[in-house]
Amino acid sequence: MNLYIKLISGSLRSRMQYKMNFLVSSLSYGLIMAVDFVLLAAILQRFNDVKGWNLFEVGLLYGISSVAITLYRVFCVEVHNFERYMVEGEFDSLLIRPVSPLSLLLTKNLDLSRIGGTIQGILILIISIIGLNLENVELFLLLIYLPISILAGVIICFSLGLLTATIAFWTQRIKDFQTFTLYAPFNAANYPMNIYPGWLKIIFFTVIPVGFMNYTPILFLLNKGGSLWNLALPPAVAIVFLFLSLRFWHFGIRHYHSTGS
Repeated sequence: MNLYIKLISGSLRSRMQYKMNFLVSSLSYGLIMAVDFVLLAAILQRFNDVKGWNLFEVGLLYGISSVAITLYRVFCVEVHNFERYMVEGEFDSLLIRPVSPLSLLLTKNLDLSRIGGTIQGILILIISIIGLNLENVELFLLLIYLPISILAGVIICFSLGLLTATIAFWTQRIKDFQTFTLYAPFNAANYPMNIYPGWLKIIFFTVIPVGFMNYTPILFLLNKGGSLWNLALPPAVAIVFLFLSLRFWHFGIRHYHSTGS
């Protein structure tokens, strides 16, 4: 942990040497994501709700999903861009160091421009919570559980990113895979899972379990169904999925063939 903190601190200091670039990129990325939600809000204002979910309820789903994926993109940028290590042969240099390759990837770089998206997601959560006008007990439970839901979302997103990165040991390129394992699923998670056909819901609760990070707990917290298991499942699924992704990552490393002669 001490090594991780030192490496992250060094990466953060190097990034903050260009403060204006950080501010501009963060603001622009946050505005781009905000436009997406404004369009969604405009649609919901026209049709009032989506399968029984109003604007503020969908806002909770959207905010959790946005914060989760942007935090992943902030801290796991090298995992997300792992294709470069295969194509340019840089992964060999990680293997010869006395630290695990994954630890080096997680501390090598930070994409601070994504913080704008995180802030935007938090603002949407705040606006949505205020708009819901919940009772004191419901509000307390929601505020207590939100960090757990977001953390579970980050872990699920990281696990999906790591699984996709591991595919590069055999295919070298993973950008096309990321469309199906990260971008499309997390965009789908912005909306209630009950709007999707049955086969797609099965995928979102098994192979790509994005439905657990926000839909499952919010369903219970807003009295739309479920039980206390809805609150226990997200962290449990996140831990299991993380374990499986780490096992697959180590399996990929064992079958990696160096680019050297």
